[in-house]
Amino acid sequence: MRRFCLAASCSLLLVLAIARASTFAADAYVTRHEAVLGTSFELIVWTDSPLVAARAEREALAEIDRLARIVSTYDADSELSRWQAAGKRQRLSPELTDLLRSCDQWRTRTHGAFHPGVERLSRVWRTAERINGLPTEATLAAEVGRLRDAPWEWNGDDVSPRAETPVTVNAIAKGTILDAVLQRLRKIEGVVGATVNIGGDLRTAGPYPQLVSIPAPATSANLDEWLGQIVIADRAVATSSAAFRGFSIQERWYSHLLDPRTGRPVEHVRSATVVAPTAQDADVLATACSVLSIDDSLALLATVPGAECLLVDANGKQFASRGWASLLFTAQTPANDMKAAKQESAWNGGYELQVDLEINQPANSARYRRPYVAVWVEDADGFPVKTLVLWVQATGPGPRWIPDLKRWYRSDRVRKLADGTDLVETISEATRKPGKYSVIWKGDDNEGKPVKPGEYSVYVEAAREHGTYQVIRKKVSLGDKPFTEKLEGNTEIKAASLEYRKSAAPAKP
Repeated sequence: MRRFCLAASCSLLLVLAIARASTFAADAYVTRHEAVLGTSFELIVWTDSPLVAARAEREALAEIDRLARIVSTYDADSELSRWQAAGKRQRLSPELTDLLRSCDQWRTRTHGAFHPGVERLSRVWRTAERINGLPTEATLAAEVGRLRDAPWEWNGDDVSPRAETPVTVNAIAKGTILDAVLQRLRKIEGVVGATVNIGGDLRTAGPYPQLVSIPAPATSANLDEWLGQIVIADRAVATSSAAFRGFSIQERWYSHLLDPRTGRPVEHVRSATVVAPTAQDADVLATACSVLSIDDSLALLATVPGAECLLVDANGKQFASRGWASLLFTAQTPANDMKAAKQESAWNGGYELQVDLEINQPANSARYRRPYVAVWVEDADGFPVKTLVLWVQATGPGPRWIPDLKRWYRSDRVRKLADGTDLVETISEATRKPGKYSVIWKGDDNEGKPVKPGEYSVYVEAAREHGTYQVIRKKVSLGDKPFTEKLEGNTEIKAASLEYRKSAAPAKP
């Protein structure tokens, strides 16, 4: 099973693995883009034709753009924005009409925990952050009072906005768009199955089960603690969390998730992951389950056929819906056990080498391909003793571009003659979006055997389609003296550094 990392903006990160079924002859074609709805986009299409895969990619992006021009609250020229600015009753497009009616239904069904008028409260808390002072009880009570009703009024199929209540559909629009994209892809002849991921929320369709690993709530970019893994097919997953967004007021952090019934930031739930038949349902329910009490959330999920959830409260305790266990994938060594096993192979008096790198954000913020990145260590003879990072596309047409990592590919061919293993098959992971990442080398080789202290070269190599090729090399002496080295960045790798240090003592059970 091949694992692909999927980045989330305001939700938890998810890791997606393709579970290929041998009875299906289609290949998996994977494409990724940045700056799609302001976040990351990944598309997996199962087909036996690269031309069909390319068409699916074009149509998926076109459908996203089309719907964004209807429902975006960030685009002043979107249909939703123009309707609010006009402030008068009118008949809207079928897509926007259906979305507003879905909002009405979910607002009622969640008893106000989901509310498209919550933007009123967000503005209050953004102002509070700007002036570094908490909103008063009177201010919150007044805003909550204005949210007792829907932020629009219907007259048949015509609808008029309430001037005093701005509308945001962020908690439902992404899921709605995911569903629409999958519906469009299903109509393309030759597409056997597909999975679409936008910012960590995903929807899959077809006969290819997907393995999804759900990291524990955290703000770190290192994915080393997990809530578990689930297997889904023809379903959707969404996660809501306060890990990455919020308000800093008077040296205290407040969640960006606000309770429309009280006006206050949510504090009792750290994360809510929901599986549902549609992405729209999963999207809304993940938000609602972050606002409702644990008991009310579980009761709500019980009324939605095919929906399951995993909730983590403020103390880190987990609560699962009745059917969540049926989704779990258990045939894997727990991540924490794997970490402990690696720590047992400490070398050279317990030293370790940490490599930090930052993938650069291209100057052009338009859609672009993520770079292929390799980080590895060669000994004094130029033999590649350990590949630490190999972020590439390893399915569909992706492997044809792996040789663009020129130095790593050439060195690895030498290593492969020596031990015969294929690192692309065994250690490669998905390409990463711009950001900071860390990897630690414990002094073992690719077979897990400890190496000797001495002279080594550390390489950080990056190649991007329609971009540039860059490589950073640093010779180091790994003995019994710790050191820190800053490495000069480049177009693809903004910054990098090395820290050679004694390993932290393993935590006692």
